Amino acid sequence: MAEPLRVLLVEDMVTDAELVMHALKRDGIDAIFERVDSEPALNDRIGAFAPQVVLSDFSLPGFSGMAALELVHRVSPQTPFIFVSGTIGEERAIESLKSGAIDYVLKTNLARLGPAVRRALEHAAERAARTRAEEELAQAHQRQRMLSRRLIRAQERERAELARELHDEVGQAFTALKIQLEMLRRAKDSAESATRIDDCAEIVRAALAQVRNLSLGLRPPQLDEFGLVSALRSHVERMARTGTTEIAFEADPQIARQHPDIEIACFRIAQEALTNALRHAQADRIRIMLRINADTLALIVKDNGRGFDVRLANEQALRGTSMGVAGLQERALLAGGTVRIDSEVGSGTEVVARFPLKPPTRGQSGH
Repeated sequence: MAEPLRVLLVEDMVTDAELVMHALKRDGIDAIFERVDSEPALNDRIGAFAPQVVLSDFSLPGFSGMAALELVHRVSPQTPFIFVSGTIGEERAIESLKSGAIDYVLKTNLARLGPAVRRALEHAAERAARTRAEEELAQAHQRQRMLSRRLIRAQERERAELARELHDEVGQAFTALKIQLEMLRRAKDSAESATRIDDCAEIVRAALAQVRNLSLGLRPPQLDEFGLVSALRSHVERMARTGTTEIAFEADPQIARQHPDIEIACFRIAQEALTNALRHAQADRIRIMLRINADTLALIVKDNGRGFDVRLANEQALRGTSMGVAGLQERALLAGGTVRIDSEVGSGTEVVARFPLKPPTRGQSGH
């Protein structure tokens, strides 16, 4: 059941206020009323009563209707304002509408009051909806700009990291290989040559392993060849071998190949959430799960680490000073999904990403 309409009357005559109340009730408008007749009282009640519409006389002793209109628009600019007066001329009526009043009704024709109030409320609702839409659009544009900046920074970080890896690991390996080949060319007997050849083979093996690790970090071949479940299982096994943290992975057996947008987004979210848990959360147990029902794929990454303040992380993401939380959310958003992060300092973290299922592209097969 709808709540009664809150109506604030700016009226010094009690009898006129009663006529206004009666006119609205007669028109079927369920309302609760408060009456004020001075500027201090209006200033107080506009905030405390939070009226949904203000009905004001034009002429008040020591206080004018235009002053009331200005006060209401200053304190609560979205509140509709209607003049109900017996002493308003055409010029003043036009002036009041230009100043922001929604309508004016003569006290001698209160039959117009109900329809005027309804139109004012419809106008206010449309204006509020338009304002919300404009705010949401502005926020979407801001998120898009921030996403673009973050993507550029992320690309540059990845390139810098890849360059360091290539220089420090692969570059040094080939430098060592070059030295060994030079020494092999100068070797004086077959025994020394064999040793140099073994050393070269070991250097090449290590360089190939490093290149393979770099390739897997950029995009695992299992993701394209065998799908999300296989890629995640391989990634988890590889990460588990690199440290002492217990990492478990499980997936519903009926999960088949998904749309590539969903598979890559889900894999990257799991990869980032797992990296965050290992790097920042100081967790010793991490569990990754894939669940599916008729229309939704869910990824859950849960750890028993030290947790963090999600609200603070979201604020930092909005300011562009932190990318972790925003990165997860934006990856999901780009694939049509959502991410929920539950965490508190000292109580671990749970990341849940959900994706509405899309038909797989032609050529994809089940596991």
